[in-house]
Amino acid sequence: MTHLLALSLTGSPLGPHERQGGAISLLVAIGLVLLASLASFYSARSVLVDRLASQNQTQAVQARLAAEAALAWGRAEMQRQHASNRAPAVWGPGTSTAPCPSGFITARWQCVALQPPAHTALPEAVAQVLAVRDLIGSPHVALLLASASLKDGTSRAQVQAQVFVPTLAPAPHPPNPAAVVLNGCASVANPASTSGKTHTASRVCPGGLNSACTPSAWASVLGDTTPEQIRAWSEAQERNGLSALSQPARSVYWVDSPATWSQSVGSPEAPVLLVFSGQACSQRCPDMAAGVRVVGTVVLQTQCQDDKVRGWFAGHIVGQVVVESGLPELQSGSRIEASEQASAPYRMPWPEGMDTRQVQRVPGSWREGGP
Repeated sequence: MTHLLALSLTGSPLGPHERQGGAISLLVAIGLVLLASLASFYSARSVLVDRLASQNQTQAVQARLAAEAALAWGRAEMQRQHASNRAPAVWGPGTSTAPCPSGFITARWQCVALQPPAHTALPEAVAQVLAVRDLIGSPHVALLLASASLKDGTSRAQVQAQVFVPTLAPAPHPPNPAAVVLNGCASVANPASTSGKTHTASRVCPGGLNSACTPSAWASVLGDTTPEQIRAWSEAQERNGLSALSQPARSVYWVDSPATWSQSVGSPEAPVLLVFSGQACSQRCPDMAAGVRVVGTVVLQTQCQDDKVRGWFAGHIVGQVVVESGLPELQSGSRIEASEQASAPYRMPWPEGMDTRQVQRVPGSWREGGP
């Protein structure tokens, strides 16, 4: 090629200036070819990047849609279980517990894994839901953490929302301030053993017959919350490791044993609910041992039979005693002090105007991302 450049069209040798001009032209032509090649390469690369970005965005949207679908399924499953059982099975003893996320590591948090079915429109996505609730402060609120990932591992999304679950019912407002709340079958024979007034809920148990018993004393303090719900709540706290010595301490005790109660529980800052069930009171309600101090609410399920608490020893109770019958007499040394429990464990926050019988999303609680 150099030889050719050295020749004119007639075969005559070219001068120095002509040879230099030809070399420059060749270099310019080569540069233009290189620039065109680079432009073509970067154009193709840009198209590829745009295609990958679009694909990633599509996969991210698919994962988020799958997570939102799982969240909606979790709320629907809560509603379905509540409709068939006032104590939803999702919190029962046979459920699949799961490790709680960071930030929910103490025994007060109960975490249950739920496995939603595969979404027919998103078969490439795998989703799961984790239900988290505070067993002390808000057992009627579940935080649903939904996550979904594509099977090829290219994208993952998380969404969350809180839902109200009617595992409890609102307590009456204002609270009943009496030291002793009775069903009205009798009166306290030894009022000197109590500090504060005695409240008779209603006279519904003439003759103390079981068949005529109406739990009016229970309702005046606990509202529409059922004994079954309190029992399920107590069992959940116990299974999760809460006790009188844990931090925080257990707040609800459902007792089926007829043995004398010998444990001091509760404090002014964290009062408890202690229920001696109909099973515990089947023959006679258990006494509370001398020296035992309970701060909170003590309930005796006597089924409107006065004899089950005749001569009952109450220990030292600071708060309130609720009896499903009369209280004919207290053993000497019993002491019941009225104390308004503003933070009673069964008094939960419920938004005004809310239907407390349905599972409902907490307004403003939805957000994207993890806890």
